[in-house]
Amino acid sequence: MSSSDVQVQGSNDWSIASKLSTVTAGYYKDSFISCFAQKPAKRSSLIHRGYYVRAKAMHYIFEKFLSQYAKSQIISFGAGFDTSFFMLRQQGYTQCQYVEIDFPDVVAKKWQLIKNHPYCAELAAEKNAYQLVAADLRNLPSLTKLLFEELSLNPLLPSLLISECAITYMDETSSSKLIEWCAGTFSNAVFAVYEQIRPSDGFGRVMQQHFIQLSIPLLSLPIYPNQECQRNRYLRRGWSSCEIYDINEFVRQLVPLDELNRMRKLETFDEYEGFNEKCSHYVILTAAKGICTTPLPPKEQEIKDNLFVTTNPISWQLKESSIQRYGQAGCPSLVNGSMWIVGGFGARPQGHGRLDDLIRVHRDGTTELQLKNKRLARMYHSLHLIEPISRLVIYGGRTHPAMALGDVGFIDIKNNETEWLEGQPENGWPEPRWRHASSIIPPCGIFVGGGCGRQNNPLTDCWVMRVLPVSKSETPSVNWEPFVSLPSGRHSATASYWQNLIVISGGLDKSEMTSQPQLLVSNTGYSSSSQQKWIEPEWHGPPPIPRYSHQALITADNRLILVGGISTCHTNSPGVCVIDLLKWTCVEYTLPIQDIKQPVILASFNAQLGEEEKDGTKILCWGGGSPCFSFGTHLNNVFVEIKI
Repeated sequence: MSSSDVQVQGSNDWSIASKLSTVTAGYYKDSFISCFAQKPAKRSSLIHRGYYVRAKAMHYIFEKFLSQYAKSQIISFGAGFDTSFFMLRQQGYTQCQYVEIDFPDVVAKKWQLIKNHPYCAELAAEKNAYQLVAADLRNLPSLTKLLFEELSLNPLLPSLLISECAITYMDETSSSKLIEWCAGTFSNAVFAVYEQIRPSDGFGRVMQQHFIQLSIPLLSLPIYPNQECQRNRYLRRGWSSCEIYDINEFVRQLVPLDELNRMRKLETFDEYEGFNEKCSHYVILTAAKGICTTPLPPKEQEIKDNLFVTTNPISWQLKESSIQRYGQAGCPSLVNGSMWIVGGFGARPQGHGRLDDLIRVHRDGTTELQLKNKRLARMYHSLHLIEPISRLVIYGGRTHPAMALGDVGFIDIKNNETEWLEGQPENGWPEPRWRHASSIIPPCGIFVGGGCGRQNNPLTDCWVMRVLPVSKSETPSVNWEPFVSLPSGRHSATASYWQNLIVISGGLDKSEMTSQPQLLVSNTGYSSSSQQKWIEPEWHGPPPIPRYSHQALITADNRLILVGGISTCHTNSPGVCVIDLLKWTCVEYTLPIQDIKQPVILASFNAQLGEEEKDGTKILCWGGGSPCFSFGTHLNNVFVEIKI
């Protein structure tokens, strides 16, 4: 047995403990999982959600297949300590013969665990119900003898073949031969696969590196990196039809809304980027042949990639940076094109956590620590510079998904002193929030719109904070003016001020999908919110790729530039979108293939315009990153210089 085979077995132990934690938290029911998890462990809500959607995908396949072919056989490749046989038996599926195949050590351990639990042993002992056997999936003659001579399977009977994060660890030649062997051996069959895609963007590189470090590289992933390649892999190896969904698509189209709402209420949650990135980098695929049809239906064609005009950026340079954080707030400084950055989540001497500092970052990547204050230790807040009083204004954010903040902080940038104001909604202040959209309205106004509220719900209300002029020695005061509410709640959007207008871009809605419409525009010149109105632009050509957790920049020549972000309904990571605000046209620039040694995730970051050059517009991106499911937290350790 190779060392990689041993590591694959080790991934089973981690996975089964994660499933137990997910079940214990109430995400789905599995009365057998505790029989196989030898070391219970509490996982994060992000990991719970990841294993929840994986379970929903596999449960969906079982239900659809067995509702059509009750008398059938199921063969699970690399089954590990999976409990599907026991759950299906408990649910009354008694005409199905179930075969699990894995490494000898895994099989021996699982048999022992089954014998230790009488009910499991009783179900497994039923005649022609369950076989748990060891085999090398790379040795097809031996596999043929095992299944048809020793276990007496029927190659004509409807058969469901399963690879749940299994054949992805095999070398490509062997896994492709297995796929072709299955098509040539079983006359009526479905092959169901749950595995990874999209290796070339930031999250994909982090995911790849994780498995490389575990000595179990995803050997087929570079050869079949996207949905089209995966689909063709099966169609070219003997399968008649094939449907494939990434898990964002699966959740959006095939999981009932009431079930999703139940799940979302189980735990406080604020790791949307990590969850959507995980879901966009995993697929559920079903290929079928003979009398069998794919359990997955044809996909709704919501958004086609070819609607978007895309080209490559002129340049993309990565430079070393000490700003390793995400969820921070930032705004341009008045000095030498530098930028103020405050708070966020990042690297500390004692480990990752919320950061309580204000720093100034220069365009060459050097930084200066300005001050530290415990009240600055927050995430997803906003920061703006009010020039007439030389103060930075901090609003909102959170310390925990259950602890929204509604205070206003002033930082005197000349004396590095902080002052704070607090108010309550009953006194005319907005509800505390984080992940809100905000923009300066010169000279002393700040627009605040949407965001996450105390109940983790996307907010619709919008406000203008008027910072009232004071003497240099006095604490500023604020007056909150209601602004027209958004048509629907959204958070993680951006707001930009342009020609007396507020332009809202992107965001996530209450269904945790990228908000539609993508852009909304309202005039700020009216004194009453009853006179204000949000209008959706009429696009001349394709609209921008839907996104959230991005940055928005206004140029002097009336362009709105959207940088980075996460999309829940597009097959590639958003790059840079340049919008002509006078013509309402846009061009999307794709991000380059990333270096596995230096991946960049452009989410929850800061961006600023560099100096205009004859050959293009320069954009500087600071910080950013994401919790990456079970692959660890990724913090960008470079700053990015993009020229378009």
